[in-house]
Amino acid sequence: MVWSIIYIFILMLGLITGLTKLRQINNSSKVFLLLLLLTLVAELTGKTLAFYGKSNFIVYHLFTPIQCCLVFLGYYYDMRNKLFIYFMPVIILIATVLSIFVQQPPNFNSYFMEIELLLFSLLNINYFRELLKIEKEVKLKDYPLFWISSGLLIFSVSNIFIMGAYNFFIKSNITSSSTLNYFFLYTRLFSNYIYYSSFIIAFLVKQNTISDQHGK
Repeated sequence: MVWSIIYIFILMLGLITGLTKLRQINNSSKVFLLLLLLTLVAELTGKTLAFYGKSNFIVYHLFTPIQCCLVFLGYYYDMRNKLFIYFMPVIILIATVLSIFVQQPPNFNSYFMEIELLLFSLLNINYFRELLKIEKEVKLKDYPLFWISSGLLIFSVSNIFIMGAYNFFIKSNITSSSTLNYFFLYTRLFSNYIYYSSFIIAFLVKQNTISDQHGK
């Protein structure tokens, strides 16, 4: 319970910080501010359903493809790579097919989440590569997406293998009191702390983008 309160507090602090800096942050940061708001709504909805003894997995079936598309949109506004926009309908299609034919609610959509984490990792690697291609000297701390990408990479790498193993845990009748299940839960929880805390830093620093450096 305490860990969940800390998580919600980080989301709310990030939201307040972003709203306070709304006029100063760039379009990419504004997309991630919207993502932060939707994350808070999804998490509170999921916890409310769980409190009343109902499955909350349907919330994540709906939220995760939206989350993935918003991340791609945020990277687009920073890097101006139209491929990110074109790929968003593909994300929705993959999520829809998996939710209808493979892992229907109330099953946990771990297959799509694993795909999402892999896509995030590739996005991060591409972003860091583009940063390194900037010829003049840059201060990484002045790039908000640098902070978000760092947090997102930690989150993605931490969770990708655990998410893939989730169904194995369930099929093996591993209960909530097991060491493995606690490891799964707390790894995701603490990586969430790191990821969403990076939003707070991103909203506070200068709002440089890669596209600015390339004149796009």
